[in-house]
Amino acid sequence: MNRTVRNRTVRPPRRLPRAAALLTGLALLGPLAAGTARADVTTVSFGTDRTAWDRAEPLLSPAEVDRSDFGVRFSTQLNGQVFAQPLVIGDLVVTATETNHVYGVDARTGRIVWHREMGPAWPSAAIGCSDPGPNVGTTSTPVYDPATGTVYLTSKVSDGPDDHHPHHYVHALDARTGAERSGWPVTVQGDPVNAPGKPFNAYRSLQRAGLLLLDGRLYFGFGSLCGIGDYIGMVAGLDTRTRGLTLFSTVAGSDTQRASVWMSGGGLVSDGPGRFFLTTANGQGAGASPAPGPGNRPPGGLGESVIRFGVRADGSFAPEDFFSPTNNATLDRRDTDLGSGGPVALPAGFGTAAHPRLMVQVGKDGRIFLLDRDDLGGMGQGPNGTDKVVGLTGPYGGVWGHPAVWGGDGGYVYTVENYGKLRALKYSVSAAGLPRLTSAGTSAEDFLKMSGSPVVTSDGTRGGSALVWVIWSGTGQYGEGGELRAYDAVPVSGTLRLRRSFPLGTVSKFSVPATDKGRIYVGTKDHHLVALGRPSAFA
Repeated sequence: MNRTVRNRTVRPPRRLPRAAALLTGLALLGPLAAGTARADVTTVSFGTDRTAWDRAEPLLSPAEVDRSDFGVRFSTQLNGQVFAQPLVIGDLVVTATETNHVYGVDARTGRIVWHREMGPAWPSAAIGCSDPGPNVGTTSTPVYDPATGTVYLTSKVSDGPDDHHPHHYVHALDARTGAERSGWPVTVQGDPVNAPGKPFNAYRSLQRAGLLLLDGRLYFGFGSLCGIGDYIGMVAGLDTRTRGLTLFSTVAGSDTQRASVWMSGGGLVSDGPGRFFLTTANGQGAGASPAPGPGNRPPGGLGESVIRFGVRADGSFAPEDFFSPTNNATLDRRDTDLGSGGPVALPAGFGTAAHPRLMVQVGKDGRIFLLDRDDLGGMGQGPNGTDKVVGLTGPYGGVWGHPAVWGGDGGYVYTVENYGKLRALKYSVSAAGLPRLTSAGTSAEDFLKMSGSPVVTSDGTRGGSALVWVIWSGTGQYGEGGELRAYDAVPVSGTLRLRRSFPLGTVSKFSVPATDKGRIYVGTKDHHLVALGRPSAFA
C-alpha cells in the first residue's frame, strides 16, 4: 500500500514485469543466451584478490592508445550519479546509479538494452550528508555470478514511514533482462551475531565497499554517512541459495563505536575458499581498536584493523587473524584511519618461501604495510612491541582507495595519494631475504582527494605492454573537469610518464574504470556511462 510522507508518495521497491524491464527488446541479447553468457568484468578491480590488473588487453597497449583515433566512442545518458564500477557481461555493460536505476547497456553502441528501477532513492539530506548526495541508492560495485547469470547488488530505498526509516536491500537480477529473481530482494535487518540487542541501523549506514561472491555467498560491509552520529561497522554474509542473512559487528556488543567497513569503495578480498579479508576504519572509545595481542586471538573491538575472516561449513563466519598498527589510538583520535584503503592480495611472483602470500594495505597516514596473509601480525607483536609486518614503506601521501598491481618488469604496486602523486613501488627481496616495496617513481602531476584507484592493463607480463589508468578528479570541488589518464607503468628517472588524458566531464569520487577487449568504461557523476577505445574495438 502506498504511503504519503511529507507531501510525496513513497512506494515499496517494485519488481517490474519482465517486459517492462526491457527498453529495446531482445535483439541484442543473443550473446547472453542461457549457458553462453561470458563475463569479462565480474567484480570490482577484476578479481577477488583486488589487484586491479587486467592482464589480457593487447588492444590497450601503449602503441594502440597512442593512435589518433583512440578516444570517446559513446557517452550514454543515465538517471543518477554513478559511484559503482561498471561490470562487463558478455556484450552488456551493467551500471547502477545513486537513484536506484540499473542499466544493461550495449557494450559496443551504448544503446540501453534494459533498465530497472529498484525503488525511490533515499535523500541524504535526511541525515545532513551530501556525500553521496542528493540521493543514496546503489553506491557499491555489484558482483556477477556466471554460474547462474545473476547480478547481485545492494540498494538503499526510501520506503519507510519517514526518511529516518529507510531500508537496505540485496537484489538478484537476471543479467540478460534486469528482471528480479524470484524470492528477491532480501532486506538487510536484524542483530549481529556478536551484538545481540544492537540491530542494524539502516538510517545511519552506507554500503560502500564492493561486494564479494565466495562459495555461493555474498559478503559486504557497512560504514557511515559522513561520519555523522553514533554508528557501527558491520559485515554481512548472505547465502544466495537460502537467502539466509548473517550480520557481524566490528566492535562486539556496540552500536556506537564506529570501525566502519568502507575502504573507499574497494572490495572485500578473498584468496581462496573459506576465507576473506577487509579493513576497518577508526574506532571510538575504549576497546574499539585492539590492544597488544597476537593475531590469532582477535579481540571484540577490531577498529583500525586488517581482518581475515574464516567461513565455516554451515556458512557462519568469524575473525581468525588480524593486524592493527601499534599507533591505532592515534589513528582513531586523528581520524587518519587505516580503513580509508582497501587491502590487495599480491599474486604469485610476489613473495618468498617464508612469506609466499602477501597483502598490501595503506590508509590515510600514508604508510604502506606489506603483510603475510597467513600471519597478519596482531597488534604490537614485533620486536620491542613494534608492528609485526613483513615490510613497511613510507609514509607518503595518504590513500583513499586501493593499490593496483603489475606483475611484469619485476613487479610493481601503484597508489594514488590524496593531494599527492601516482606512486610506483618496486617489488624486490632484501639482503635479509624479506620481501619489500621501494618507491621507484611518481607522476609529475598531482591528484586531488576525489581521484580514483588505479587500474593496470597489459598483454600478460610482456615488458612494455602495461599502462596504469586513473580517473583524475579535475580541478573543481565536486569532480568537474575530470579526466581518464594513462601512465606508462615503469618509471624512467623517477617519473611515471603521462602518456594521454581524456576528458570525462564531472566524475565521481574514488571511482574505478572497467576495461574489456580494448574498451574502457567509466561511470560519471554527471549521469553518464562513457566508453573509450579505438573504433575497431567497438566494431
